[in-house]
Amino acid sequence: MTDITQRAIQAENTLRKRDLARMKWIAGGLLAGAGVLYIVGRVYAWGYLAAFAEAAMIGALADWFAVVALFRHPLGIPVPHTAIVTRNKRSIANSLADFVVVQFLSAEVIGQRLKRFDAARHLSLWLPENRSKVAAYLGRAICYSIKALDDRRINDFIVHAARNKLQAVDLSGFMASGLELITRNQRHHKILHGGMNRFADYLEHPDNTENIAAFIKGWSDSAWIQSMIEPFVPTIRAAVITRLRAAADDETNGLYREFDEQVRNYVARLRQEPELQEWVSQQKNTWLNHPEFGIQIESLWGQLRDWVVLDLSHSESVINGKLVNLLAELEQYLASNEEIRSWLNDQIQTALIQAANANKGLAGDLIREEFGRWDDHYMVGQLELYLGRDLQYIRINGTLVGGLFGLLIYGLTRLVEGV
Repeated sequence: MTDITQRAIQAENTLRKRDLARMKWIAGGLLAGAGVLYIVGRVYAWGYLAAFAEAAMIGALADWFAVVALFRHPLGIPVPHTAIVTRNKRSIANSLADFVVVQFLSAEVIGQRLKRFDAARHLSLWLPENRSKVAAYLGRAICYSIKALDDRRINDFIVHAARNKLQAVDLSGFMASGLELITRNQRHHKILHGGMNRFADYLEHPDNTENIAAFIKGWSDSAWIQSMIEPFVPTIRAAVITRLRAAADDETNGLYREFDEQVRNYVARLRQEPELQEWVSQQKNTWLNHPEFGIQIESLWGQLRDWVVLDLSHSESVINGKLVNLLAELEQYLASNEEIRSWLNDQIQTALIQAANANKGLAGDLIREEFGRWDDHYMVGQLELYLGRDLQYIRINGTLVGGLFGLLIYGLTRLVEGV
């Protein structure tokens, strides 16, 4: 409980104590006033006044006894059937716990209440004016969470978790599945097509002329042969470029078939060859156990964390904009789609009923344990604090109503005697 909440409760209890004391003075004052009126009535032989005051005192004292008997023994005398609350503390705790569990936490009560409430419709009506606020709250929650995760222990945990997860991965099977996915519908041909065209672009680029000429002439160590080849270098270069581009555009040639065969063979080896699988696993473990792996994971996590915090600090936050858009989409779906609203209401109802079923026993136990922990004096004080003000009205009403009935009885008595 926060300090603000604690201070608010203390302030409210102070007001309750003040009101209770005031009502006790009023009730006591009426009793004292009835006593004075009774004396005056008897002294001056004012029968109606004396009858009213006498009945008022009886009513006031009877109701005072009843109110006090709820919490303690009147005047400290252990009259039977008094101090009802303290004598029946365990029974009251059990009854209150059962009442709360049955009347407020049962699946039937929650289900009926939620059906009447229609949470999805209320949410769709509430979101338009509060979308930005909700997005801002979510953004602050994300930012706080990200900052809280900026900790060496968290970094070590992420590295450790990433290493464990990757160590459990069958990299050979993963690579085979990836290659099979790439080769589906001949999509891997784009790789060969792009590679040959990029190589042709490299050969064609003017900046690479000298390197290509040197490479071609380097086929022989003889200076005389190199001098003989040099005039034909541009022709050879152009022919190679032409053949490369033609081969890239013709998927029926042997190069593509050879590429297909090599990929299929490698996939089969990855799935069936234990030596290759072991080699791949060793390479994976070597990389995972290398210090650079942890450094890279920490770097990636740090960059992501810093970007999120920086983005959320800007007025034109990308993340906040995405949150607003998502809430707008949710609002539109809820407003226009009855099935979505019904689904959301079903999910809310199911979640709350499950939570209630899982925790209603705990709620009952909490009430019983809390009542059992209170001593009699504290429990009486708390109940009087919250109920005592209204109970004093019983004393006030008893005084006034008793006096009126006494007046009525006295009047009827005089009427009968006169007859």
